[in-house]
Amino acid sequence: MMWDILTQEEKNKVLLKLLVHISKADLILKEGELAYLLHICRNLGLDPDLIRTYMLQKDENIHEILPQTEQDRMNILFHLLFTMKSDHEIHPYEENLIFSLSFKLGFSEEMTRNFIQLMKEHTSDGMPLNGMLEIVRKHNN
Repeated sequence: MMWDILTQEEKNKVLLKLLVHISKADLILKEGELAYLLHICRNLGLDPDLIRTYMLQKDENIHEILPQTEQDRMNILFHLLFTMKSDHEIHPYEENLIFSLSFKLGFSEEMTRNFIQLMKEHTSDGMPLNGMLEIVRKHNN
């Protein structure tokens, strides 16, 4: 319910904060991750300086306000997965955070495991969108 009272800008900031949280999980912000975060800032109309602000913040309570609708939850999960993949490496800390956030978003462990495995199989190439849609279909039927 809280998600519904946020402005679009506040929702965008929550998303960026979650993505920064994933990016810094392995304690190194790589060029690919920064490029993806900057891309997100541009697309969402957010000040890129927010990346620095969120990098310096402690990570407590950053996931307290999350959406309820399937589309919004899936949107956040996909962005988290893309962020994890953006440096062409998938660190165990990133995986653990994805599992934790995915659970808080209401997704099953098996579905999350399938997504992470798909990302591992495609770390150096484009986004495996067809594979991602297959996973969604499999778990929503």
